[in-house]
Amino acid sequence: MNVLRAVIGILGLAMLGLLIWAAVAMTDLHGTFLDQFAVITTLPWGVAGLADLYIGFFFFAVIVFLTERSWMVAALWAAPIFILGNVWSAVWLVIRLPHIAKQLSKPDWPTA
Repeated sequence: MNVLRAVIGILGLAMLGLLIWAAVAMTDLHGTFLDQFAVITTLPWGVAGLADLYIGFFFFAVIVFLTERSWMVAALWAAPIFILGNVWSAVWLVIRLPHIAKQLSKPDWPTA
């Protein structure tokens, strides 16, 4: 379990590094974020990739809502996913993975 949490944490930090690199390098290379976003939305695979990304964010938010006990806590964890992306998902997973694994290991019905 700890190895999986470490891998998720490392990948989350790697994604954060890529986001920081992109934010710093984008104005030097190809214009602002909005300039680059405008180009991506003109490409069929760009639109498909963005749709896939945000539908995935929605699916992850559903898992957050099904896992958290409080609706308010779930909303506070789920909402940033749509802005911060998978970096935020990695943070949530690193924190909640032991609880999720424990919940998933419980039997679904009595074996008596």
